[in-house]
Amino acid sequence: MSATSIGTIKSGKGQTYEVLWDSSSKELYVKPTWFMGASTHVGKASTASEAMTKAEAFLYNK
Repeated sequence: MSATSIGTIKSGKGQTYEVLWDSSSKELYVKPTWFMGASTHVGKASTASEAMTKAEAFLYNK
């Protein structure tokens, strides 16, 4: 995975997640900033902007 961090987002519960996006494969992941565990696959996004929007929607109830 050669995903690059494109930003951070707060979930609906106030926890902060790092948003990772691979511009070549278009894969999107989120990773908790407080935990050194694995990232969670969210889906695919065509652009970095779309990736942030999808990550925000994914984390809304988390």
